[in-house]
Parts: sequence; structure tokens; C-alpha cells
Amino acid sequence: MERHVRVPLLKVEQQAGRGARSIVSPLGRPSHTELRRWWSMKAPTGEPISMVEVRLHTGRLHQIRAHMASLGHPLLGDDVYDRRTFNVCEWCPRLFLHAFRLCVNIGDGPIDIQLPLPEDLR
Repeated sequence: MERHVRVPLLKVEQQAGRGARSIVSPLGRPSHTELRRWWSMKAPTGEPISMVEVRLHTGRLHQIRAHMASLGHPLLGDDVYDRRTFNVCEWCPRLFLHAFRLCVNIGDGPIDIQLPLPEDLR
């Protein structure tokens, strides 16, 4: 099952010291995120969560975070795109976002790197 999110993202500055973020806006740049697979499961504390495999077709600031929040499914521990999830999960010490595979083709040919889920997110 696949789903394509194609909504423009606009980079905006936040309050002093908080850096920038992206918002969905018709004034933004074209952005395309492909949700390739997802699994529903229960967290160690029993609440329902989902794991999602994502493929980026564009590279906007916080693209995954902004697109998932725009769908009503913010990332676990994301205090920028959903203040409600920040520090509410004792078993997840940080933003639950991990690049398990990176494939790029620059210069001398393709590079394909895979990394397992880090210990602090297992």
C-alpha cells in the first residue's frame, strides 16, 4: 500500500533561538513524500503507534516531519510539529526518526548505505 503526499512546503523562521521549520502553504516549494509501507503495533506501554517507511522525492526542510504532521500523524517526540507528543513517552528518549537506508548517485556512481535501528529507539 502506497500513499503520495504532494503538498507545497514553505520554510519559515520560528521564535528567536528555535531555527526554521516548514509549513504547508500554497506559497511553498513543491514537495513530494512517498509513504511506502506502514505497520501498526502497540508501544511498550500499550498505546497504538505506527512505523512508516518513507521515500523522499524532494528535499525540503523537515519534509517528513511537516508532511506527517499535516496528515494528522506527527512523529513521536516531535516538539516542533506537535507539542502534544513531546516528553510524553518514557520509552522513547528522542524524536523517533531514523534513516535506515540512504541511496544516492553522485559523481563516481551509486552509494547505498543501510543502518539498523539504533539501540535507543528499539
